[in-house]
Amino acid sequence: MAEYHWYKLKKKLKSIVAPSLDISFNYSPLRKRTNRSEITLRFFQVKLNDEIIWQFPKDTSQTIDENFIYGQAKIDNKLINIEFPIQSIIAYLNLPKNKLLDYIDKAGLAEILKVCDKRIGYNRLKKLQLSGVGQKIFNKRFMNKEYCL
Repeated sequence: MAEYHWYKLKKKLKSIVAPSLDISFNYSPLRKRTNRSEITLRFFQVKLNDEIIWQFPKDTSQTIDENFIYGQAKIDNKLINIEFPIQSIIAYLNLPKNKLLDYIDKAGLAEILKVCDKRIGYNRLKKLQLSGVGQKIFNKRFMNKEYCL
């Protein structure tokens, strides 16, 4: 994905993030030249108050192996496409509002996107089973609310 696409996507993503959150989504494509071609390694971080709370590929549940640089992982001798965080963000942003809570991704960003999304309110979010990272964002987002978990 070209850099200018990421900046447009980041702007769109920022427009749905709750204003009470100091959260940033950072994408770092690193281009490497090999003997045959040029490859792009994709690194992605989510920071809450300048603390890294999630990063790709470290925090994904996908199998990351030597095929990672080509966007694939080998599972049971079959090459499976890896879902990168940017693909996950695009899919999430393209969903209608009534489908946001049902969104599941392979990259591992779905919960973070839901908890950050100002279109989803407290009552709907509190029904979700949140991980430690999700709970941290939830608490920060609703910190000034007396009903915070």
